Amino acid sequence: MINIKIPNTIKSNIFKEAIKEYPKECCGFLIGYAENNILICENSLSTINIAANPYKFFEINPQEIINVQKSYRKDKLKIIGHYHSHPDSPLGTKPSKKDIQSVYDINLCWVIVSINVNITELSAYMPKLDEQNNYILKEITIN
Repeated sequence: MINIKIPNTIKSNIFKEAIKEYPKECCGFLIGYAENNILICENSLSTINIAANPYKFFEINPQEIINVQKSYRKDKLKIIGHYHSHPDSPLGTKPSKKDIQSVYDINLCWVIVSINVNITELSAYMPKLDEQNNYILKEITIN
Protein backbone atom coordinates (compact mmCIF):
# COMPACT_ATOMS: atom_id res chain seq x y z
CA MET A 1 0.00 0.00 0.00
CA ILE A 2 1.40 3.37 -1.02
CA ASN A 3 1.20 6.27 1.43
CA ILE A 4 2.28 9.89 1.01
CA LYS A 5 4.40 12.05 3.27
CA ILE A 6 3.53 15.75 3.00
CA PRO A 7 5.38 18.11 5.35
CA ASN A 8 3.25 20.59 7.29
CA THR A 9 4.81 23.53 5.41
CA ILE A 10 3.59 22.10 2.10
CA LYS A 11 0.13 21.34 3.54
CA SER A 12 0.02 24.94 4.75
CA ASN A 13 0.97 26.23 1.27
CA ILE A 14 -1.79 24.14 -0.32
CA PHE A 15 -4.34 25.39 2.24
CA LYS A 16 -3.27 29.01 1.59
CA GLU A 17 -3.66 28.47 -2.15
CA ALA A 18 -7.16 27.00 -1.66
CA ILE A 19 -8.17 29.98 0.48
CA LYS A 20 -6.66 32.46 -2.00
CA GLU A 21 -8.52 30.94 -4.98
CA TYR A 22 -11.81 30.40 -3.10
CA PRO A 23 -14.57 30.14 -4.36
CA LYS A 24 -12.75 28.80 -7.44
CA GLU A 25 -10.94 25.45 -7.40
CA CYS A 26 -7.20 25.78 -6.98
CA CYS A 27 -4.81 23.24 -8.47
CA GLY A 28 -1.14 22.41 -8.59
CA PHE A 29 1.58 19.79 -8.63
CA LEU A 30 3.13 17.68 -5.90
CA ILE A 31 6.87 17.31 -6.48
CA GLY A 32 8.93 14.56 -4.88
CA TYR A 33 10.01 10.95 -5.23
CA ALA A 34 8.98 7.41 -4.24
CA GLU A 35 10.87 5.38 -1.67
CA ASN A 36 9.81 2.06 -0.10
CA ASN A 37 6.16 2.41 -1.18
CA ILE A 38 5.97 5.94 0.22
CA LEU A 39 5.61 9.05 -1.89
CA ILE A 40 7.81 11.76 -0.38
CA CYS A 41 6.53 15.23 -1.27
CA GLU A 42 9.29 17.85 -1.23
CA ASN A 43 7.49 20.75 -2.89
CA SER A 44 4.19 21.94 -4.29
CA LEU A 45 3.77 24.19 -7.32
CA SER A 46 0.52 26.06 -7.84
CA THR A 47 -0.85 26.29 -11.37
CA ILE A 48 -3.53 28.26 -13.14
CA ASN A 49 -6.88 26.48 -13.33
CA ILE A 50 -7.82 26.63 -17.03
CA ALA A 51 -11.15 24.78 -16.65
CA ALA A 52 -14.10 26.33 -18.49
CA ASN A 53 -15.87 26.55 -15.11
CA PRO A 54 -13.17 26.88 -12.41
CA TYR A 55 -15.89 27.18 -9.75
CA LYS A 56 -16.83 23.51 -10.28
CA PHE A 57 -13.82 21.82 -11.93
CA PHE A 58 -10.09 22.03 -12.36
CA GLU A 59 -7.85 21.54 -15.35
CA ILE A 60 -4.10 21.98 -15.61
CA ASN A 61 -2.67 23.18 -18.90
CA PRO A 62 -0.99 20.12 -20.56
CA GLN A 63 1.92 22.33 -21.67
CA GLU A 64 2.53 23.26 -18.04
CA ILE A 65 2.69 19.56 -17.14
CA ILE A 66 5.32 19.04 -19.85
CA ASN A 67 7.28 22.11 -18.72
CA VAL A 68 7.38 20.94 -15.10
CA GLN A 69 8.37 17.41 -16.14
CA LYS A 70 11.22 18.84 -18.23
CA SER A 71 12.41 21.12 -15.43
CA TYR A 72 12.97 18.11 -13.14
CA ARG A 73 14.51 15.76 -15.74
CA LYS A 74 18.04 15.96 -14.34
CA ASP A 75 16.89 15.82 -10.71
CA LYS A 76 15.75 12.92 -8.55
CA LEU A 77 12.47 14.79 -8.12
CA LYS A 78 9.44 14.51 -10.41
CA ILE A 79 5.71 15.09 -10.43
CA ILE A 80 4.32 12.55 -7.95
CA GLY A 81 0.80 13.91 -7.99
CA HIS A 82 -1.38 16.96 -8.01
CA TYR A 83 -3.80 18.72 -5.74
CA HIS A 84 -7.02 20.62 -6.20
CA SER A 85 -9.73 22.04 -3.99
CA HIS A 86 -13.43 21.38 -3.61
CA PRO A 87 -14.91 24.74 -2.54
CA ASP A 88 -18.19 24.40 -0.61
CA SER A 89 -18.67 20.89 -1.99
CA PRO A 90 -20.88 18.36 -0.20
CA LEU A 91 -18.25 15.79 -1.25
CA GLY A 92 -15.67 17.37 1.05
CA THR A 93 -12.37 15.68 0.25
CA LYS A 94 -13.96 12.75 -1.61
CA PRO A 95 -13.30 12.53 -5.37
CA SER A 96 -16.05 13.70 -7.71
CA LYS A 97 -17.17 11.73 -10.77
CA LYS A 98 -15.31 14.29 -12.88
CA ASP A 99 -12.15 13.67 -10.83
CA ILE A 100 -12.37 9.94 -11.48
CA GLN A 101 -13.04 10.50 -15.19
CA SER A 102 -9.94 12.72 -15.33
CA VAL A 103 -7.47 10.06 -14.17
CA TYR A 104 -4.80 9.68 -16.82
CA ASP A 105 -1.82 8.27 -14.91
CA ILE A 106 -2.16 5.46 -12.36
CA ASN A 107 1.12 6.54 -10.73
CA LEU A 108 0.03 10.06 -9.75
CA CYS A 109 -1.38 10.79 -6.31
CA TRP A 110 -4.49 12.96 -6.00
CA VAL A 111 -4.72 15.30 -3.02
CA ILE A 112 -8.11 16.94 -2.57
CA VAL A 113 -8.61 19.93 -0.31
CA SER A 114 -12.06 20.63 1.07
CA ILE A 115 -12.65 24.29 1.72
CA ASN A 116 -15.69 25.98 3.22
CA VAL A 117 -14.92 29.67 3.80
CA ASN A 118 -11.70 29.24 5.86
CA ILE A 119 -12.13 25.66 7.09
CA THR A 120 -9.81 23.34 5.20
CA GLU A 121 -8.93 19.65 5.30
CA LEU A 122 -7.29 17.30 2.85
CA SER A 123 -7.22 13.65 1.78
CA ALA A 124 -5.01 11.73 -0.63
CA TYR A 125 -5.90 9.06 -3.18
CA MET A 126 -4.16 6.74 -5.62
CA PRO A 127 -5.82 5.54 -8.84
CA LYS A 128 -6.57 1.84 -9.10
CA LEU A 129 -8.33 -0.26 -11.72
CA ASP A 130 -11.43 -2.13 -10.55
CA GLU A 131 -12.65 -5.51 -11.86
CA GLN A 132 -14.31 -3.83 -14.87
CA ASN A 133 -11.08 -1.99 -15.78
CA ASN A 134 -12.50 1.36 -14.64
CA TYR A 135 -10.46 3.75 -12.55
CA ILE A 136 -11.31 4.35 -8.92
CA LEU A 137 -9.49 6.59 -6.47
CA LYS A 138 -8.54 4.70 -3.32
CA GLU A 139 -7.78 6.74 -0.20
CA ILE A 140 -4.23 6.52 1.14
CA THR A 141 -2.66 7.69 4.39
CA ILE A 142 -1.02 11.10 4.63
CA ASN A 143 1.93 11.19 7.00
